[in-house]
Amino acid sequence: MVPDSCPNCGASLSPDANYCSECGDAVDDDSWGVSSEESSWGSDGSRSDSRTEYGSSRRTDGDTTMAALTHVLAIFTWAIGPLIVLIATDDPFVEENARNALNWQIAFTFYMLVSAVLVLAVIGIVPVLLLPVVDLAFCAIAAVKAADGEAWSYPATPDII
Repeated sequence: MVPDSCPNCGASLSPDANYCSECGDAVDDDSWGVSSEESSWGSDGSRSDSRTEYGSSRRTDGDTTMAALTHVLAIFTWAIGPLIVLIATDDPFVEENARNALNWQIAFTFYMLVSAVLVLAVIGIVPVLLLPVVDLAFCAIAAVKAADGEAWSYPATPDII
């Protein structure tokens, strides 16, 4: 049975509500009736326990936008954008993403140079055509993962920086 008002914040609830529209507490949660001091929700609206939205160890605090932007910058500025972000940031999560993006751009450059040399032997034509598409796809995947709070390591990329 759904209560008429939220015991946590006092907001009125609709009869079919699963969550309070004001504070976000679950209506059918076992924690109804628990005081706000005993609740697992912090004063800033984030969970104080180890659970996250997806049930994994994703980052939920801090700025994930700059981390995602680092990977997008790598598409347009090669290694210059991630290098500037790496030097300028104090956030460890953004720094890890900038390092991953910079390592990938260095590895991508090496792969392109090897493929360009192999073009002389004709076998490098396919990699020269496919690597830019792979670069775009990897940077897009990394940006989405960073926006979700995950530092994604690019495949086939050594830790150079």
